Amino acid sequence: MEANPAGARTLERGLSLLDHVAAGAHRLEDITQASGLSRSATHRMLTTLVAGRYLSQQPDHSYHLGIKLLELGTKAEAKISLPDTVQTILAGIAKTTQDTTHLGILSGDDVLYLAKARGHRGIEMASRPGARLRAQNTAMGKALLAAQYGNDEAVRAFDTAAIATPRSIQDVDAFRAVLDRARADGYALDDQENELGITCVAIAIPDLLGRVAAAVSISAPSVHMTPERIQSLVALLQDVQPELSRCLPPGFERAWI
Repeated sequence: MEANPAGARTLERGLSLLDHVAAGAHRLEDITQASGLSRSATHRMLTTLVAGRYLSQQPDHSYHLGIKLLELGTKAEAKISLPDTVQTILAGIAKTTQDTTHLGILSGDDVLYLAKARGHRGIEMASRPGARLRAQNTAMGKALLAAQYGNDEAVRAFDTAAIATPRSIQDVDAFRAVLDRARADGYALDDQENELGITCVAIAIPDLLGRVAAAVSISAPSVHMTPERIQSLVALLQDVQPELSRCLPPGFERAWI
């Protein structure tokens, strides 16, 4: 059967509309501008995606992600999942520290959150499995960038447009220095750089072959994250690092990126 380049391009453009809607473009005009397509072509593709339930159209004519994506995501999650032991380990850390724990991987310039165990301080954080946050603003992101790349490559992940809070790193030279410190210390910090009032500490986790593929973090209200406590949390994470490594088969992260 001969390839159909035109059909492939149409499919690619249609899928890109889902990305634009997910990124916050909800009006036809905004989606058209983001896609670079004509208004009529954008409208035709959106109509097809709505018919397939990949998108929904609200009474105000705005477009949103549809129930079909949730159905597919649920099926994908059932097929692509971390070993139950990972969640057990994270839950144990959360119980010991009273704080929220995460496991994540690098995906482009973002950290992709794969697992979360909620803390016990009555504070709910916005993070969730499947969420993406800019690596430069997170402890896990900095730990992974420092462990996986040299500075010349790692600093390409920094973008001033992605600064999240007034406490975020403000320029590439400061980011380079932070990565140097993370390599020297063996851990990375996010001191209210992603979410004001929340401080996180993270270390990189190697897989079974010793190749860094993931990171684990502890997040807590900043008032509880004194320098002394941060050091004790780093020691705790380092203690569980071998156990987590045994749960991560080589190349496991490729299922998500």
